[in-house]
Amino acid sequence: MAKGKVAFVAHCLLNQNAKVAEFARLPGVVSPIIGKLREKDFIIEQLPCPEILAMGLTRWWTTRDIYDNPGYRRHCRNLAKFTADLIEDYYRRGFEIILVGLDGSPSSGVRYTGSSDPIWGGRPQATVDQYKIVPGKGIWIEELEKELQSRGIPFPRATGIPMDSQDFDMDKAVKEFEEFLGESSGVQG
Repeated sequence: MAKGKVAFVAHCLLNQNAKVAEFARLPGVVSPIIGKLREKDFIIEQLPCPEILAMGLTRWWTTRDIYDNPGYRRHCRNLAKFTADLIEDYYRRGFEIILVGLDGSPSSGVRYTGSSDPIWGGRPQATVDQYKIVPGKGIWIEELEKELQSRGIPFPRATGIPMDSQDFDMDKAVKEFEEFLGESSGVQG
């Protein structure tokens, strides 16, 4: 039996101000999602935002193709070490652990990430409607998963909220998230 439940949540779900302007949908917390975690008595841990830490608040949106380089991966690996320390502590204490990313994000996507075909250079040439959502994990989530594996810790049960999708529907996302929360428990120590 788990001692408690903890959700590691993408930074931008707790602070939409972290998103680039065209992708922020709310002025702050994504309350419908965070509220579901609170209803289920999850401790909420905010994941760092590798994009803000690397490029700052005034960056433009970009894609996985551009972030998939040695320097950005090293940056994400460094962040993953600190995050994995915390996940490991919860894991060793027997907590149920889940991860909630942001599907469509080139960094924090869990099931889907942002890409382009052919390689896409971001602003000023491209428009938001040219942003492509494709299956796969974001760079940050991949590096976190590798760090956990290197420690012998299973990657938590995870999902992503598809807020970067142009056809995002909050009601549908909340329903899917409720279904995710109702499934079998996450990683336990």
